[in-house]
Amino acid sequence: MHREHEYQHLADNARKRGSEEQNAQFRAQWEILAATYVQLADQSKKIDDTGTHYDPLDRTRTVWPSKSQLN
Repeated sequence: MHREHEYQHLADNARKRGSEEQNAQFRAQWEILAATYVQLADQSKKIDDTGTHYDPLDRTRTVWPSKSQLN
């Protein structure tokens, strides 16, 4: 799956979760998250001169530190 489609899928999931939320503030936060994923999807459409797709997120970074980084 192309990165653009991954972000669109994440946006759809965030919208679905937001629509199920009773709290208006949480619902708005889900919508903001969905909008951010849509922006990332739009950015990932960019292709440079070499034909390489642009990925707005650095996939080499980990979100959580590994156990060895904690010790």
